[in-house]
Amino acid sequence: MQFMSTLHYSAFYICAILLCASCICYTLLQGRVIRQQNKIYIMLLANMLFCAVSMICVIFFERQYGAESHFIADMSRFVSYVFHDAMAPIFAYYVFLVCGNAWKLTRRTLVLYSLPFLFTEFVILMNPLTDWVYHYDSAFQYHRNWGAYSIYVAAFFYMMMGLQNLLRYWRALTSAKRNALVFFISLVSIGILIQVIWQDILIELYTDALAALGLMLSIEDEDARIHTMTGAHNRYALQLDLNNYFAMKLPFQVIGLQITNLRMLHRTMGAASSDAFLRIVADYLRTLVPPYCIYYANLSTYIILLPQNDAEQAADIASHILDRFNRTWKNDKVETLLHAAIIRGMAPDNFSSSEDVLFMADNPIPAYSENKVLSGGDLSYLLRHLEVERAIHRGLEKHTFEVYYQPVYDLPSLRLRSAEALLRLHDRVLGNIPPAEFIPAAERAGLIANLGEFVLEKVCIFLTSGVPDELGLSHISVNLPILQCVQPDFADSVRSIVNLFGVEPSKINFEITETVATNDYNALDGVIRELKRDGFTFAMDDYGTGYSNMQAVFSLDFDTVKLDKSILWNAEKNLIGRAILENSVRMIRDMQRKISIEGVETEEQLQLAQKLSVDYLQGFYFSKPIPKDAFIELARSGQAPSSSSAEREASS
Repeated sequence: MQFMSTLHYSAFYICAILLCASCICYTLLQGRVIRQQNKIYIMLLANMLFCAVSMICVIFFERQYGAESHFIADMSRFVSYVFHDAMAPIFAYYVFLVCGNAWKLTRRTLVLYSLPFLFTEFVILMNPLTDWVYHYDSAFQYHRNWGAYSIYVAAFFYMMMGLQNLLRYWRALTSAKRNALVFFISLVSIGILIQVIWQDILIELYTDALAALGLMLSIEDEDARIHTMTGAHNRYALQLDLNNYFAMKLPFQVIGLQITNLRMLHRTMGAASSDAFLRIVADYLRTLVPPYCIYYANLSTYIILLPQNDAEQAADIASHILDRFNRTWKNDKVETLLHAAIIRGMAPDNFSSSEDVLFMADNPIPAYSENKVLSGGDLSYLLRHLEVERAIHRGLEKHTFEVYYQPVYDLPSLRLRSAEALLRLHDRVLGNIPPAEFIPAAERAGLIANLGEFVLEKVCIFLTSGVPDELGLSHISVNLPILQCVQPDFADSVRSIVNLFGVEPSKINFEITETVATNDYNALDGVIRELKRDGFTFAMDDYGTGYSNMQAVFSLDFDTVKLDKSILWNAEKNLIGRAILENSVRMIRDMQRKISIEGVETEEQLQLAQKLSVDYLQGFYFSKPIPKDAFIELARSGQAPSSSSAEREASS
């Protein structure tokens, strides 16, 4: 009966032991004792466990054997105080690690923060001689002294320090981490308060263990952060950790590893084989850096983050990776070379935000960078790409995009026939950005459809002004963005814009680059047929740029085929170029398509085009692309620039 009473009195401590032991076992079995934060968490649990075991010993010997076990009960209580006193400072340090600012703690700061703990530990260690913390009276009754309350004061200090640190870096933490830390502090504080006021309710260690379970489920659980196939941290973890580093203003090193031929291996060897090589690479990286530093950012890219900010260490790691990729990789019986492009930089010097790092991870690295480590000034191209992408966003928000118009002339009359609308970007930060730079950037950023809609709207506004009719323009040509034309809702989007402005569809001609036409004939054919029924016309742009495909010309219902300027220019250089130009014109004519030649810049090129009896001409001989007002002025003057002035414009 006495034993059952003792067991009942120890129930909260038994529950605390079960909770702490379960958390420790689960954490160890999951292999999560990797970073310092995990080790401090295990230390916190171990302190609770030892403290709870000690207190059960105290209760057992006090209640079962009374004064006969005075020495054992006294030593057990002494041990419990030693471990209990360490829990608050351990938790405070754990908060620093979770917030990511433990690196800011200098040796002097750590000493100052340790003073309350050192004082209370001294008081506890001196208790056998002084009874400062507790004592037993002659009837073997336990009594607290002032030292016991000083321990609670020190614990309160460390809890407040942890809370202050949590609030300071509140925005840098995820909601799960914030909630878990607040839950821990609240629950522990309630347990302490109850036990200080009602000494017989031994609930403090139970609330501590219950709060620690919340930490494990919300903070220590890494399942949501791990990429299952490679075992590295996933993109979600990369985004969170980058945000945390930048919010803390923590300098760190970044190593990006892009396997440039992985897509080819995926096609030739299959997904299982390419995935196996990815796992092998991840295993190799774990021999160089701790696992928590490695992130699988996308299909072919690993990112390594080194919070130590040791540039020499980062350079050494990048060099080892490069040396390894100069040798073959073996998976079962398959052995192959993996081509690598490696980037090494420092944040915030080279990467000023998490967006910069993710941009580097998501964008292809130029071929010339294979088998070398790019660092320092070599990263300028990445930064330029990112700045251009930002300029596109600014252009859409601040309306710094502008539509230029290049006149198109009839043959043989050389009268103004139409105009091609071309987009230009004037950025307040980067200045004028050429289309060859911002168009690919818009495609990468998924903004190309936005640009296409912007141009179409501006053209519609121009058409509704009545000026094009006054100038005798039959239509205005709009370049169809590569990634926009085959979208399922493209035709509806075009109709909604055109109908909104009340523009006749016949006034708009869509120019599709030949590279689009060779990608998806069925989808493109459906778009062309659907919109042609509404009255729109279509032209194949840049015919002859190296992607020529006769099937596109024959099978798609284009009204006009535009010969790329390179065909005209090569025709001036040699007989082979001349034969290609003449045969291209003849073939397109036989297919009953209109023919347009772009890139006319000299009198000789004009005469050559006239001899071939093509339908339309455009180029710097007549005018470069110019703003709308300048185009209207040029059209109303009825004059085109002389060849000499056109050549000067072309050269400028």
